[in-house]
Amino acid sequence: MIVECTNCAALVDGEVIDSYRLDDDDGRAEKYSFLRCPNCYTPFLVLQVNDNFVHMPEIWGEPQRLYPPLEISIDISVPNALRFIYEEACLCFRFKAYTATAVMCRKILQGIAKTKNINERDLLQSLQEMKKQEIIENRLYEWADALRLLGNEAVHDIDFRATKQDAKDVLDFTNALLEYVFVFQEKFEQFKKRHVSIKKTAA
Repeated sequence: MIVECTNCAALVDGEVIDSYRLDDDDGRAEKYSFLRCPNCYTPFLVLQVNDNFVHMPEIWGEPQRLYPPLEISIDISVPNALRFIYEEACLCFRFKAYTATAVMCRKILQGIAKTKNINERDLLQSLQEMKKQEIIENRLYEWADALRLLGNEAVHDIDFRATKQDAKDVLDFTNALLEYVFVFQEKFEQFKKRHVSIKKTAA
């Protein structure tokens, strides 16, 4: 299983020591695996998710490293494809590829729109449509547009070099967008459903 070894500062094929699977009633399964680096023997704990374990028991998502923790964590509720891109952006940052970090975060913006079935002619129009549909609110739209502009420079201007602070800010803003769209909105919707239910019961 390919993981990043923080001690070796490299991607390694981790040796699986043991695994534990946790199933729920909806057919979703989580697999926790304990690994070690084949070079320096640093231990790792990783999580993989299978959203349809009943029908596809062998199909596991990309491993998410839980220990050692990532510099910026990301919730398991974020779709696997976007989590993988975000972790790759973090990897770029750790290896001081700051312009590549900006490019990967721009790719995440496109991925968020696609996940929400928004496929406008360009990324700007997709962000405007997400704002119109209230998938993101005004301040997050401003953040997303700033990410888009920096990403455009990173992609199209051969003289552009992102700074470390630029890359760190981009990661922070991207993390906030993913958390808002895929975590907090869902939690708030669940809260509203419970709140309505409580009011009906009281009446």
